[in-house]
Amino acid sequence: MTASIETTTAATEAPTTGTTPVVGAGEEYARLHPTALEVGPNVRDEVDTESAKFRAVVASIIELGVLVPILARRDGDLVVVIDGQVRTLAAIEAGVESVPVLIRTAASKAKDREIERLTKQVNTNDCRIALTDGQRTKAVTDMLDLGVSVTKIAKALHYDNRETAKTAGTAGRSQTARAALDAGQLTLDQAAIVAEFDAEGDAAAVEKLLGARYDFRWTAQRLLNDRAERKARAEAGIPYAERGFTLLEEEPAYGDPYLRADDLVTADGGPVTDAVIDGAAGHWAVWLSKEERYTLTATGEIIEEDSIDWDTEDDLSAEPEAGLHHHKDIGTVEVWVPEYFTADPDAAGVKPGPILAAALAAPAGDVDPADAEAVAQAAEQKRLAAEAAAKEAERAVRRRTKALNVASLAATVVRKEFLSKFLTGKTLPKGAAKWITDTLVEEPGLLTQNKASQYLAELLGVTVAEPTTTVYGDWKERAARDALAPVIDKANDTRAQVILLAQILAAYEARMSGTGKDWWKRSGYGNQDNYLDLLVEHGYDLTPVEQVAAGTLTPEQGYAALTAPSEESITD
Repeated sequence: MTASIETTTAATEAPTTGTTPVVGAGEEYARLHPTALEVGPNVRDEVDTESAKFRAVVASIIELGVLVPILARRDGDLVVVIDGQVRTLAAIEAGVESVPVLIRTAASKAKDREIERLTKQVNTNDCRIALTDGQRTKAVTDMLDLGVSVTKIAKALHYDNRETAKTAGTAGRSQTARAALDAGQLTLDQAAIVAEFDAEGDAAAVEKLLGARYDFRWTAQRLLNDRAERKARAEAGIPYAERGFTLLEEEPAYGDPYLRADDLVTADGGPVTDAVIDGAAGHWAVWLSKEERYTLTATGEIIEEDSIDWDTEDDLSAEPEAGLHHHKDIGTVEVWVPEYFTADPDAAGVKPGPILAAALAAPAGDVDPADAEAVAQAAEQKRLAAEAAAKEAERAVRRRTKALNVASLAATVVRKEFLSKFLTGKTLPKGAAKWITDTLVEEPGLLTQNKASQYLAELLGVTVAEPTTTVYGDWKERAARDALAPVIDKANDTRAQVILLAQILAAYEARMSGTGKDWWKRSGYGNQDNYLDLLVEHGYDLTPVEQVAAGTLTPEQGYAALTAPSEESITD
């Protein structure tokens, strides 16, 4: 049945009293058979008709009918449901003859009609069978695509702030993220991160994140850093690719088909120079890795470490030895350093050098002790093989150091995020007062030996103004203290105690991450365990590199934890 049973139309303003249906200007009230309605696009992309909630709606309609009119708009000969998807489907299943429908005039522009639909469907559905979190995020995404501002979306859909609405819009772009959000596997922030990797087609990263139940933020930061480094490496590799080299995405390990140029010689036994490699670039691959180099701050010129007079490091007035640079004139910079490999030494015109050849050769068998030449050859092969093993061990240490350095950068980001939230409290956490006392008694110089004020400003979210005039000395520390002064002035006694705790934690953080990315090496220095233990006591989970810094893991164990495959999968 498709005919209208009862219709009231308002061409002017509707009456405000009386017993007839009250409709607004341009609105039409009708009772229609539910099958006469076209269920249009809806933010609720599916309805579980077997759920207890849906069955309850059907039962209610059978007993009482549809109590709240269905909202629709005319689209040619069709009456399209804007709000009332569940009621329409339930009414059809309930077998009722008619349902109340309020039909409104549609906006003239398709974009405006779609914005109106999304806004009304989210708001009205929230008051009934609530939308899933994933469905809400998809609605935000659709509204963003229609050009609605984040501010308007946050207001229309009742988000706490713009950032939350923006995060929802990001999460809504991935079906995988929405499904995990609805399953309770991810928070909204986590779903947004998964959606970013999903949008780039990085299935491996998505799988890792969905399996990282207990260290999601740490895993995500490592993946984000790795993505940024891969992008930077690819850009740095463009000149090499233009010269014909193959760009490697991973550093070849011992036993791979690729052989290092450092281990090779030319066909006539000469050294493998840059000219040799450039002459057969098509048969060589290049791996680019970041390494820190010392520079002259005045010119940016890269210099060798042994050209620095390290005795001047702690004495600004000292005169460096002749031919050496004063430490105060030195800076550092990270540069991309190439290492060359070939998988086809014959085509590249090279062969294994003596050390690599000995490592690749089968061990010498039994040698006649009377054969002096054979004994000497066996001894030499053994020596060269041992040298090759030692060389590979050095490279393993270098790989481990690089991996822990990279992990430390991600750990610092996550740890600072934890600290910033931890330090928003109005009162000291349990046990913190005694910890403060013990710490300052043991290390009375902690606050003066590190740039604690700069880190405190960062952790408290206090902006430090840049200088507008010429400055001298440690102006950043002074500027940070100036910026912190009004914050401290406004604090009551209990909040001031929290700021004191923050000052000590900032000093520790300055001692750690403020000295570079190799703070994990100093497990026996700086009371890092005292700092990290407090964080653990209040809910922070140490990453493997932080466990190395705290002395609970050796560097070897920390590296093993970083490189071990995850024990969890997305199907767990």
